[in-house]
Amino acid sequence: MENRQFQKTICVTLNLNDINGEIEELFVAENETNKRAILKRILSLPEHFNDKIDYKILNDKIQIIHYLPSANYQAEALHKNAILLARNGDLNKAIELWSKAIEINPNDPEYFFNLGVAYFELKKYLEAIDALTRTLAICPIYYKANLILGTAYLKIRKFENAKKHIEKSLLENKNNVLAYLNLGAIFSILKDYKNGIAMFEKAISLAPKEPGAYMGLGKIYLILEDISKANYYFKKVIELDKKGNLSNYAKRLISSQSSSVSIEKSSELSDGSNLEDFYSEGYKNYIIGNFEKSIALYKKYLEIKSEDDYIWYALGEAQLRSGKPEMAIESFKRAAKLAPSKGLYFKELGIAFEKMSNYEKAIAAMKKATELGKLDSITYYIWGKALFELGKYLESKEKLEASLRSNKNNLAAKYYLALALLQTQEIDDAVYYFEEIIKSKIETPLKEKAELQLRKLSS
Repeated sequence: MENRQFQKTICVTLNLNDINGEIEELFVAENETNKRAILKRILSLPEHFNDKIDYKILNDKIQIIHYLPSANYQAEALHKNAILLARNGDLNKAIELWSKAIEINPNDPEYFFNLGVAYFELKKYLEAIDALTRTLAICPIYYKANLILGTAYLKIRKFENAKKHIEKSLLENKNNVLAYLNLGAIFSILKDYKNGIAMFEKAISLAPKEPGAYMGLGKIYLILEDISKANYYFKKVIELDKKGNLSNYAKRLISSQSSSVSIEKSSELSDGSNLEDFYSEGYKNYIIGNFEKSIALYKKYLEIKSEDDYIWYALGEAQLRSGKPEMAIESFKRAAKLAPSKGLYFKELGIAFEKMSNYEKAIAAMKKATELGKLDSITYYIWGKALFELGKYLESKEKLEASLRSNKNNLAAKYYLALALLQTQEIDDAVYYFEEIIKSKIETPLKEKAELQLRKLSS
């Protein structure tokens, strides 16, 4: 049974109008070899793609059939068991089975695709990118892999790569709401607001009750200072969001129907009637990188309503981004005093202390943050780095390993863990992490630092 082989096919159906090139060439091709060569060119398949590919014309659509190299029953059984495990939530065990299936048959794109999806669900985005890239290398018409691949690139802020793959995913499914939401977010980040608006509007045309699309439009119009439109979309979010997460956010972003508030005019407000204008303007300036103005507006808000813990937190974030960690510390302290059960405020306080090289206080803040439920990679990384700087290498290793268990792709945690391993004379393990950083697809100054450490070790 283990050696039995059979053939699998991958099929996609596309609209003829979406195919690049002259589809009419297929109808006048002299033989099957020419037809497949024309189809390969029309679909922009890579030069090295030599698998058998065929097609059927169905009215205004074309069905593309990719005949895979022979498959294996043992690998297929592992694949099916992995799917059952994934459906039951055991993603790590499913990953093991898909990895074994790939060892037996490395030419099946379905195994790599499902492996990539599982890694994505576990927030292991670099592993997901690798698996999904290999999916498309085997089967370039596996268009649904493009959506997950593009979304993974979005998660690691590789926006051009994300845009390219998500747009390609629309070849197979032009009605995918998630694709348009993600493209809207990408265009917004790239400050291409016209296309961002178009993508969110397309998402709404397909899913009129999708609050994320209205939120995206509201934020763009807030940046463009079209307060009337921004408010309209924020109110739609409040109307549609039943869980309340986006709704609460939208409530804070709603501005006065009048023009946005400038710092110079802000002294005219003597009560809270237009209080949220200060927040919405402060937030707008924060997201476009005008941190000084954001700070000034948040402070105006707090002059009127000083007991708002969230605005103290927002002020601290703006101060941190503007390179004023000492001021951010005071703001985060105020937020934490007003809401001592919110671990986020202690986490940000710890980050600010670390930037000031006040490692003892950074450790104390992160300890409190974890007690309040902030068990994420950044929290443990800052804690581990602070312990390293204080020379507590064994304790540092423990926290940095916890950081990597939460996010295997945290390169800063890998770097400091490698440094800690050097201090405890675990050279081979340190070299492993330095090499992991160097091989990473993420461009970071840590690569040069890791290379320098390896050169020191080899000298």
